[in-house]
Amino acid sequence: MTDEEVLAQQIVFSMNQPGFDLAFVVHDEKFFFTRFRLGLDGPSSAVVQLLQGLFDVHVDHSFFILRKRIFTTAKLSVMCHGMVKTVAKRATGGILAVDHGLALPKVHIEILPVPSPFRNEANLASLSVVNSLKVAKPLAWARRLAELNPRGVVLHDFDRDIACLLVDKSGNLLAYGLNSNSKNKTLHAEVNMVQRYFQETAKKIPAGAEIITTRKPCRMCAGMIHFWSSDPHSLRITYAEGDKSSMNTCLDGVSQWIRLDSE
Repeated sequence: MTDEEVLAQQIVFSMNQPGFDLAFVVHDEKFFFTRFRLGLDGPSSAVVQLLQGLFDVHVDHSFFILRKRIFTTAKLSVMCHGMVKTVAKRATGGILAVDHGLALPKVHIEILPVPSPFRNEANLASLSVVNSLKVAKPLAWARRLAELNPRGVVLHDFDRDIACLLVDKSGNLLAYGLNSNSKNKTLHAEVNMVQRYFQETAKKIPAGAEIITTRKPCRMCAGMIHFWSSDPHSLRITYAEGDKSSMNTCLDGVSQWIRLDSE
């Protein structure tokens, strides 16, 4: 067992609370942590809450923090693995509470579950507004939606022009999302879509639904979609562009993928 793992067990022994999962990372003598209530349903977890909250609070400095290993008392889900692979480095789940008699890092910083200030205005529109952009070809509809994200000369200062739509088996719009990751790197279009859909309906992605997106979902987005789908095997994903980050996701070989370059 490494010194890092021994310290992690000590942190769990000292900081864990009954009824909660604990996730944390230690960087520069600081201990960043969050607690996630056991049995709480939704497209989140202790690890997801930690990662999203770190970017909200510490923005660019999060990249330095997240070079360190993340630890959690929970088992790592496909959603956790996907987000860690995309915005962090590595994580270990199932950490047990053991008293090794060690002192904890001096500074404790709790990451609280609060709404992100970096979800842009385009992600707050009503479904009626998004329906008003609808055209006959689904990808053309998604591309019209993506145009709501303005771009500028310094591209990394702006959210990317990526958008997605969630429709039921009859083609009715259920939810949508646009990229808002210029500050918080977890806020890809599909993450915004899934989390807002849950917040507004308390439902999972229904069986037989279709996701229409201007770019193939990355590992992080695929992990959250898989985790929060009623039946990922019945899910259809129509997309326009591929990406290095979207290779070998947990939905490849599971859901039905359709690439349409011409629309």
